[in-house]
Amino acid sequence: MINGVSALTYGVEVDWALLWMTARVFGYSVSPFRMTLAAVVGVLPTLWVLLTRNLYAVPWELGLVWPLVMVAIVFSRLSGRDWAKSYLLFGALSLVASGLFTTGMTWLALWMPHFPFQDWMYVVPLLLMFIAWRLPLRRLSQLLGRETYGEIRLTLNRKTLQLSAFWDSGNTLADPASRRPVVIVEIGRALDWIPPELWPWICAVHTGVPTTTLPDHWHSRATVVKFRTLAGEGVLPAVQVDRAEGRYLSRWYPMVPVMVGFSPTALASDRSVGALASPKTLIHYPHERVGA
Repeated sequence: MINGVSALTYGVEVDWALLWMTARVFGYSVSPFRMTLAAVVGVLPTLWVLLTRNLYAVPWELGLVWPLVMVAIVFSRLSGRDWAKSYLLFGALSLVASGLFTTGMTWLALWMPHFPFQDWMYVVPLLLMFIAWRLPLRRLSQLLGRETYGEIRLTLNRKTLQLSAFWDSGNTLADPASRRPVVIVEIGRALDWIPPELWPWICAVHTGVPTTTLPDHWHSRATVVKFRTLAGEGVLPAVQVDRAEGRYLSRWYPMVPVMVGFSPTALASDRSVGALASPKTLIHYPHERVGA
């Protein structure tokens, strides 16, 4: 019974550490409660093996499916593509950790047969978390394709809108009069955030009706911005915001004064992002240093 409880406790700690590593590599902000719940769910197959005293009580197919349940608990709010990446990374980390643990224990058993393995095995999760803390996250984010994703916070009339963002270095859209950069936002994500008095003007711009419905006190803060893409040309209604902040590689940075252009269409086919912005709008833009 003591060995069984130890095995379950060790499994929960290792699964928690691996889920934390996965979240840290991708830069996700996750709830410790969700990670703990997922780690507890992760040891249920082990519990079934212990109760039945049969190593083959859990089918191998379930061993492949069960991590899906754990990842779904922790990363439930991600897009399908990011969720799949999280599952693959979690699985890869689990295999690597198991291999390193088995190899390490084998070598220790050969060199130190009387080493108290059971007393020291709880150090393994702490070692995994230490490794994750020292990982080159910036380089890993680039390899995993996450360096261009983040979040953005926009404040207008004391209301704040927070969206997932794609940092597009090729986005040079700006207001020709004020030279302010334009952050493109999917209008469907900002329905409750846009001031009600702006809706007639925004709809008029998108339908091609002359913009005569713009309230007087918005004339100095609203404009129509022309854009050009491979699909053709168009216009966006844009409004100057009071404040903007962006999260780039897990850090929040204030942004230069920007305008928000409202797009009537989705910005990504999988709707994984709600805003497009240039990383150069970040005041402390984290340029990579290039040495000789």
